[in-house]
Amino acid sequence: MLALKRILRYVQGTPHYGLHFYPSHIEKLVSYTDVDWGGCLDTRRSTFGYCVFLGDNFISWSSKRHPTLSRSSVEAEYR
Repeated sequence: MLALKRILRYVQGTPHYGLHFYPSHIEKLVSYTDVDWGGCLDTRRSTFGYCVFLGDNFISWSSKRHPTLSRSSVEAEYR
C-alpha cells in the first residue's frame, strides 16, 4: 500500500510528464522481458515484466506478480 501511495503522489505531481516520440530511422519493434523468481519476500511469488521499443522510442511496459507459486526459475519463465 505504501508503494501505491508513493506512485500516486509521483503521478499527481508530474501531470506534464509523458512519453516522447522522436523520429528514428530504425523501424524494428523490440521487446525485452524478465522474471524475478520468488522475488517477493512476503509471498515468495515471481514478478514478470516487459518493455517494448519501436526504434529508439519506448512505447509500452508492464510488470506484475504471478498469481501462483513457482518451484523453479524455469517454471516461472514458462508461466
